[in-house]
Amino acid sequence: MLVRSMPEAVKGKKSVAGSGFRVLLSLACVVLIVTGLKMASSLFIPVMMGLFIALLSMPILNWLDRHGLPRPLAVLMTVVIDLLILGGIVFLTSGVVGDFNEKSGDYTERLRRQAEEFSVTMDEQLVRLEQFWRTAGGAGEVVNGDDVESPEAVGAKRGGEDEEGMLGAFRPTMTFRELFNLYWDSGRVMETLGGFNVVNRFTSLASQTFFALIVMIFVLAESGSYAQKMLEVLRVRGPDLTRFRSITQDIQKYLGIKTAASAATGLLATLTCVIFKIDFPLLWGVLAFLFNYVPAIGSILAGIPPVLLGLILHGFWPALGVMACYLIINVTIGNFLEPMLLGERFGISTVIVILSVLFWGFVWGPVGMLLAVPLTMLVKVMLDNSSDLCWISALMGKNTPDGGDGGDGGDELKESNSTGLDVTEATSAG
Repeated sequence: MLVRSMPEAVKGKKSVAGSGFRVLLSLACVVLIVTGLKMASSLFIPVMMGLFIALLSMPILNWLDRHGLPRPLAVLMTVVIDLLILGGIVFLTSGVVGDFNEKSGDYTERLRRQAEEFSVTMDEQLVRLEQFWRTAGGAGEVVNGDDVESPEAVGAKRGGEDEEGMLGAFRPTMTFRELFNLYWDSGRVMETLGGFNVVNRFTSLASQTFFALIVMIFVLAESGSYAQKMLEVLRVRGPDLTRFRSITQDIQKYLGIKTAASAATGLLATLTCVIFKIDFPLLWGVLAFLFNYVPAIGSILAGIPPVLLGLILHGFWPALGVMACYLIINVTIGNFLEPMLLGERFGISTVIVILSVLFWGFVWGPVGMLLAVPLTMLVKVMLDNSSDLCWISALMGKNTPDGGDGGDGGDELKESNSTGLDVTEATSAG
């Protein structure tokens, strides 16, 4: 009995070793894929931008088709509309950024003066506090004239070991003004506090827009033949392709709703800056529009520059008002309007969304952050169709009250059950 169990034990060890090797091999492949995506970002970024712009433009193309326009003319008009929108955004943003750069020196000087005034105020308060503690060194005693004791005597009486009363051990070796002069860098303070360099990074994306538009044009031009191609491939791939086609429609819906919500956010942000007399309201509105595509952290980043500028120009309370308005806008649109329109069909966990923003931002920079959710949805579909990695897709999903994934898993289970019943019935009939 013992001899017979030995081969089974050896076989079990080999199975465990093989499983561990597959895990290590999978991790190595992931590292290679991520490295390749990062190193070839200059190639992948325009391609992905073109694909997603084409998905956004598809409703316009379909609307023109339904109204009887020839396909080539419909594609041309769609491309012209896209060029007008993108060109308008780039033109307005680049012009305003140029004006902002001209005034950035004035903003830096104002911020330097405010920080210097704050340091002087803090030094005065510290001096008053030090004087208070010194006079309180003989608290409870009335001292006049010759009865005044030396600081050493007072310290000894009160149990202190210093010569300057109770504050001696805590007296700062450097004033706030000295700290300010030591660490102040007028050339970097706006970048450090406001993150205005993010605006320039987004405007630099215009250099890649040309290649993205080329990809978009070819995708739109061949979109008419995609339906026939999909039907042809469907006969070979079966349900897997149906699921991929469904997720493509979901991504298109997500991008459409997200674009509308971002436009509303940008418009309200512009009005907020106009009301509070913040310079360059159009710039901050465009920034809010772009950053609203970035889940979780995008709205926070978009609100930092106008709040900081309000603090520089008008003081604390107007800046607080700008912050409150941005908070109301983002909570209303991001936490109520978007979830109501999107529903639960996308089924990606909030934690996964935040991690995906960090991951794709690391791989592809700002473009990766903008496209984090659609790219993660594509990855989730690929994992769904992998028998070895489908458990990762389950971890990425958003749980529903009944314990399900909230996606198409329930539908697939129903389909499999119905198929099983058909097979059983056919078998019994045979």
